[in-house]
Amino acid sequence: MDQNTNSKLITSLLPKGTGLGIVKLLNDEANISAGNVNSCRGTGTSGNSEFGEWVEVDVLEVVVNSERADEVFNFIYDKAGIGEGNHGFMTQGSLVKSSRFSIPRDLPREDS
Repeated sequence: MDQNTNSKLITSLLPKGTGLGIVKLLNDEANISAGNVNSCRGTGTSGNSEFGEWVEVDVLEVVVNSERADEVFNFIYDKAGIGEGNHGFMTQGSLVKSSRFSIPRDLPREDS
């Protein structure tokens, strides 16, 4: 297991159903092959929802080396359309330590 002390965690709250597409784009276009996506629901107040109204989202988490963090953050921001209305929210923060896990690239794709 490869441990890294120079990593950033990028977390994105995206419209439900869009997280896996961003993971595919990260792999295909940015050579990032690690990302976690889960769906969750929450509530809050904003211009398009009342407090108490549930909203379902995909949560995308990507750990990257600090050197690529801004590049990958901007890639997700652009590809997910975060700046286009109510299409999500993103954060980026430093990690004390992370472990790199990788899947061999020569495995056949499940969608093939």
